[in-house]
Amino acid sequence: MILSMIVLCSFANIGVNRSSQSSLDMEEFLEKTVSYWRSLDNFEELVIVYGNESCDLDSAVSALVYASFLFWQYNKMKQRKSNKEQPNENCDDKIFVPILNVNREDFDLKTEVLFCLSQFGINAEKLIFRNDKDLEVIISTKKVSVVLVDHHILAHRDEYLVSYVTEIIDHRPIDQKGWKYKENIGRIIQIVGSCATLICCKIKELATDDATKYFEMFPESAALLHSTIILDTVNFSKEVNKATPLDHEAVLFLESIIKPSSYESYREEKLKMLVEARKDVSKLDAGQLLKKDVKIVGKIIAPTLPIPVKEFLNRPDAEEAMLENLIHNQGMFLVLIGMKLDDDIIIRDLAVFSHSDNKHYAVQVCFV
Repeated sequence: MILSMIVLCSFANIGVNRSSQSSLDMEEFLEKTVSYWRSLDNFEELVIVYGNESCDLDSAVSALVYASFLFWQYNKMKQRKSNKEQPNENCDDKIFVPILNVNREDFDLKTEVLFCLSQFGINAEKLIFRNDKDLEVIISTKKVSVVLVDHHILAHRDEYLVSYVTEIIDHRPIDQKGWKYKENIGRIIQIVGSCATLICCKIKELATDDATKYFEMFPESAALLHSTIILDTVNFSKEVNKATPLDHEAVLFLESIIKPSSYESYREEKLKMLVEARKDVSKLDAGQLLKKDVKIVGKIIAPTLPIPVKEFLNRPDAEEAMLENLIHNQGMFLVLIGMKLDDDIIIRDLAVFSHSDNKHYAVQVCFV
């Protein structure tokens, strides 16, 4: 127990050496944003940074970090214009809001997100979720722009946001058929192991020589981005084969800021703890497992499970949960993707379920 506590402390504290000049960190930024979100009367413009509906670690961290960076960058520009030295308050004309694309009551399903954010004092009370306010009402009364991170095709329920999207940062192959955005939209769509990599590169690009200053003010951002890339690439596993040279470059840059005592053990400890947190589904029933990490493309519902599909299908409530999930999401097919990391070996399997005949068809694919 003592060893476990020491490891957890090292995960939270390595690299979070805050600049003595900074008066605002990630936790405080989020607290202020939640406070402003409750009453938007004092704000003329909202910039919403919106992750995908799976709300996995990549989606959540990308939204939180990029919103805090846009806030930092905007206030820096305001400072230059007004020649003031302390712009550390959200200006009353513009607010930057990271929204986690999941209902608040379902956030407990995101076990690795909960675990990772909790290491930096960030809990649900300091976050904003998709059902906290009616976005359709807000965009009818305020000037709103939307930045999509970790996805570029909106779910059917969010399609009303299409005309408000001004920027996209995503690491998936572009879907030309589903592309409905304006021609002048800002976009970075590049296949890499993690969207967090693109967020890191975007910060470096926009902040130029000041990138390290942002991370000094928000040191949690460097650690969160680093954790996400390590989890998404499984610490650059050759078996998973998701990592690209840009992922390596981003991690090395972040480590130059974090300065862990041992780079190799720092990465290994992070991966171990995040994988353990993600697969801790002991308190989740079959229905909750299907909502834990899910992507929706048209009528196809694709949950990614932290356990093999075969193990999930053996649960007595599995078939009923799959049927209810399809009906609730108005889907035609449920594509289950199972994954298990066992002694650095990735095991995957796949199953397709259709409620048209209440039968499921499974094909197991293993990588050893």
